[in-house]
Amino acid sequence: METTSLFSSDKMSKYSSTRRDEGEMRPRGSRVSQAAMLIRDAYLGFQDAPVEGYYDPYSYDNEIRTVRNQISVVCGRLVVQLRGVAVFVCWVQFMLTFFEPPTWCRDASDLQIVATSRGDDNTNEFGDCKILFEAFGVTADMEENKALYPNFDAMLLTITQSRSIEIGCVGFIAMYMLLQYGDDGFFPSFFFYRGYKRWIRASQCVILIMLLLSILIGNTTFNPFLRMAILGTFLRGFQRELLTLIKMIPDVLYVLSMLGIIVLFYAWFGVVMFVDSPQGRTFPNLLEGMWTLWISVTTANYPDVSMDSYSENRLVAIYWVSFMVISFFYIMNLILAVCTQQYDKSINFRKVSREKLAKKLLSDAFTLLDQKDQGFVSRESIMNVMAILNQDMPEVKTMSPEEKSIIYALLDKNGSDSICLDEFLDWSLVMLLNLSKESDYATLVETKLPNVYQSQWYTQLSEAVKSNRFDTAIDVILVLNAMTILMQDYSMLVGHDTGDPENDETLDSKWEKLETIFTALYVLEVMLKVTINGWKKYKESARNLFDFFVTCMTILASFYVYYPNTYNNTDLIRFIVMARVLRLVRLLFAIESFRLLGAITLDILPASRDIFLVLLFVAYFFATSGQLLYGGYITRDPSNPLSHALLEATDFTSSAYWPNNFNDMFSGMNVLFNLLVVNNWTTCIQGFEYTTGSKTVRFFFLFFHLICVTGISNVITSVVITSFFQQLEVIEHRYGPNERVDGTSIRGSRAFFAANVLTGTNTGAQGKYSAHIQAVNFDVDIDERAVMRRVFGRSNTADSK
Repeated sequence: METTSLFSSDKMSKYSSTRRDEGEMRPRGSRVSQAAMLIRDAYLGFQDAPVEGYYDPYSYDNEIRTVRNQISVVCGRLVVQLRGVAVFVCWVQFMLTFFEPPTWCRDASDLQIVATSRGDDNTNEFGDCKILFEAFGVTADMEENKALYPNFDAMLLTITQSRSIEIGCVGFIAMYMLLQYGDDGFFPSFFFYRGYKRWIRASQCVILIMLLLSILIGNTTFNPFLRMAILGTFLRGFQRELLTLIKMIPDVLYVLSMLGIIVLFYAWFGVVMFVDSPQGRTFPNLLEGMWTLWISVTTANYPDVSMDSYSENRLVAIYWVSFMVISFFYIMNLILAVCTQQYDKSINFRKVSREKLAKKLLSDAFTLLDQKDQGFVSRESIMNVMAILNQDMPEVKTMSPEEKSIIYALLDKNGSDSICLDEFLDWSLVMLLNLSKESDYATLVETKLPNVYQSQWYTQLSEAVKSNRFDTAIDVILVLNAMTILMQDYSMLVGHDTGDPENDETLDSKWEKLETIFTALYVLEVMLKVTINGWKKYKESARNLFDFFVTCMTILASFYVYYPNTYNNTDLIRFIVMARVLRLVRLLFAIESFRLLGAITLDILPASRDIFLVLLFVAYFFATSGQLLYGGYITRDPSNPLSHALLEATDFTSSAYWPNNFNDMFSGMNVLFNLLVVNNWTTCIQGFEYTTGSKTVRFFFLFFHLICVTGISNVITSVVITSFFQQLEVIEHRYGPNERVDGTSIRGSRAFFAANVLTGTNTGAQGKYSAHIQAVNFDVDIDERAVMRRVFGRSNTADSK
């Protein structure tokens, strides 16, 4: 890593030196720095603004502003290095809503239970929320010692603590935006440059101002929405998926309108057909009939809803079956098909647009560096660009001098010591390589104890640990461990266990002593593998990391329970025993089909992360809205009239759905998750209908169902389907036969090569290296083998450049 400061006066002078050949008035420094920006954007796959939209501290025009330029360089580095911290701070602010006193109960003086309980100074820190959330007693339905205002018991922060944390978060975000302003040379024209950059920056400024004003005036009712919004401005993947969903709306609405027409027709028919019959209670009018049929589409009340009419006349099944076939089996699957098609189009569009953007940006960068229009760029210019990428653009992985030489050699495919345009266009692909030197994998024994490493007994031990027989032996131990736990838990599994903690022999039984021996064997396995293979190589295996996590979890929990103290929790002890069984999952790795599915799953998770973020944000929005609209409506407080109204909701009360409420954020999120699962969601709605005294509450739950269940849930299914087939193809290529490309061996997902000469270019680097693809964007698949063949293969570019 280079240690020379790039914003020192000597460096600044070097990059600001001008070359006015052929009337060119643009400085060399400006060209190099702008080319570096373009290459960075090509690598990242997006561009917030063109190079004209960024302040260039190396340009000739700004040469006299030495202090401003140096500050701009420092701010630019801090902006990238602190971006992760800024996102974390936004998440902290986002999570405040879950742990602070809900707004609805901070002042609940109109409730009798609050009026009779006030006077305790400790409750003032939480408003009236602490009185309500800690209230236990006889409920309206005469149950004793029950929570009168059911909640998740997650109110960990006082109002003052929440406000203090939010002030700190807002302050840090404001400071971060000030650094962004400094990165743009303290020029508003750059900070609010037109396009994406202007929209994001303006949104962040407006949201911050609103947050500050709400804190100053002491009204933070709508702060949760502002917290969500400020976090969303920092999450590019979330913005991309949200835009994809918005673009899908017209096509999905066409299908939903078709469903609406069918529901309207069948409801109309049902109202007429079921008049003066028992079924008529669910079809008293057109709107109620449509609501009944919509619930049927969600399968929450089918076939219960049809039993009144079906019991009287079996032919009425034609009505119900035809409706379900058209609405549920056809149209709902049609919505899934539309979402899948649109998402496929979105993925293909992203892939093509990124390739076009990379080609355009790299072509522009090449033009900037090829000042004399010679058709090639010199080695010196390439190295200058790499210096700026290293020191001013932390988004790009830092390159050592040897790695710079290797990257240059991979670009210079014909060994002419200069880079033509066709070679230059591969730069964004070459930068995807994560290079590792073979010596980096040297173990502690190899470096610190060379005599031991070269001894015969250590060599034999290494061969044994690296052999398949060692893993087979561990698998046998796992099977024996599973059989031991099965015998230990047999009485509970067959339902004969009394559940008496005094008779629980889990801790001191002979079985537990045997379990301790198994744990010791697992610890020995981890120690041997880390010692023989080294930590760097050990942690590259998902299987090893899983074993390591389970082993550490078991050891820590065991120490916590077995260490002499007053703590005694038999549930935790049983958890420790079952944690060992988790290691049995590794047996699935021995089956090729499961191993393939596991690899695909690990690849799908990053790709689906952003769409799950959209789901989280929508659920957060509805949970916060539900808390404002319906907080405190689900109560068992006999002094609150709402509790007596709730008792009339017989389905709700008989199902003991009291915890399904919007009294706090966690409870609200649980309600919304229940709606996502769909089953029995109407029972939950019934409670809110009776306590609000209005059926307009249905619109709240209907909108959530349409957006999240019908919309986002189908998109998630589309993501999984699309990503599965993409990754299946990628993995089949990844684990194809070994290849050799111009002296480079490609095995699995890695390329192995000697660094001294690559593609005919002498690098000056020594030793053996390995490389693998480290993706920047996970939403689009990368054919790793194809990229490696292109990067490590020599081209047919003409030798004369």
